[in-house]
Amino acid sequence: MKNYKSKSIAILVIVVLIITAVNCTKNNQVLDASSSSAATTILNCIKGTATLKAQGEHNPATGPVASEWASAPKLTTLATVPNPGNGIFTGFAGNTDSVTIQAMYDASNIYFLVQWQADQQNCASSPWYFNPKGTGYNFWAQEAGAPTYSAGVFRQGFVQDEFVMMFNLNNSCRTFNSLSCYAACHAYSSYGTADTPAGGAMWTNGPSEYLDCWRARTLQVLNENQASDCYIWWGGGYLNKQSVPADTAVPSQPNKQSIKITGTSIKVNVPKFVYPPQSQYGIYPGGSYAPGAILGTDTVAGGKAINVTAVDTFGNLSLADGSTIKPGTGTAYQQIGGGDGAYVIPGSILFPYIGSQADVTANFYWTGTGWQLLLSRKLNTGDAVHDADFSSLADLPFGFGVMFNGADNEHAIVTGLTLHFKK
Repeated sequence: MKNYKSKSIAILVIVVLIITAVNCTKNNQVLDASSSSAATTILNCIKGTATLKAQGEHNPATGPVASEWASAPKLTTLATVPNPGNGIFTGFAGNTDSVTIQAMYDASNIYFLVQWQADQQNCASSPWYFNPKGTGYNFWAQEAGAPTYSAGVFRQGFVQDEFVMMFNLNNSCRTFNSLSCYAACHAYSSYGTADTPAGGAMWTNGPSEYLDCWRARTLQVLNENQASDCYIWWGGGYLNKQSVPADTAVPSQPNKQSIKITGTSIKVNVPKFVYPPQSQYGIYPGGSYAPGAILGTDTVAGGKAINVTAVDTFGNLSLADGSTIKPGTGTAYQQIGGGDGAYVIPGSILFPYIGSQADVTANFYWTGTGWQLLLSRKLNTGDAVHDADFSSLADLPFGFGVMFNGADNEHAIVTGLTLHFKK
């Protein structure tokens, strides 16, 4: 997955981090510095061991073991959605969220417990819905992966909540200690390559500068108990992607196919796989099906997912098992106000990370008012180039970004954090 990246990844990390800077950032970047929390804060990491659950375990009633974390000092800080300009965060700039982090380490691993508030749990990936008023037989459409404004009406993005941590590898990024993850954000860059979109891109400013990046997304964590262990690097000065050392992983992919309407030569886009009809889509784990995504392991022979084989002129879907989805009856497959019906179809096919990308184990728990996130990784993975080495127990600058309330790229950030080990 060395070159793995989706549009949302590009913009997310871009945004995790935008500020006017020198040395490690371009001089054409802007950020309303008053909208970020810039005070230097210490996260004290003490000796201790945390228990992480096995794959698929995310019952909030059996979340983080309270007794294990009782002695770990808490760092509570206010994360703020910045105003990078150009209206890119319209509707979210200035939003704040209180984030609490704790850290422990033992002879082998480091552990983090992160908690933040949220009005809702977001575990979606641009789900498919049926639009009975679709034109040209395009009855099936996908929800936007980012918030939208149409005729002054706001509609939230149908995306995942996320938490991103970054560590300055060997203090290689010269301004990270003061700017945190902003040091790698090149907003509205005029670098002039095809890989640099107008919204910005992520890269460091020299071939020896590396940032270790852990990206916890609800779908991957809830289904596979994994956060993405990746890194940000120079990449020739236009790296618009996060990378991992080995390109061996099967990336998640859209649950999408283009097929001809039965009896015509007209092609339309429809879902590729569904779970058995009348299985509640849900935004949180329940039953035997994945929340918000089709599991890649369910798409193989004998798996739970069923292939969509045909679509007719009314938008009815024929399935490989001989059954049919008739979405025009009722609203279960349709948009309902600002949300969707219970049976809308996931927009992504999710695969487990493998190799070095799978180094970070993670658990997500919804408390009813926010998220609890557990992260764990070896103190030393043996990869001194791409992974932070915690085994020396030396102070290490870090930063984070948190996405909440369906904000997609419009996420809150904090600068000036340092991880300190209590020996």
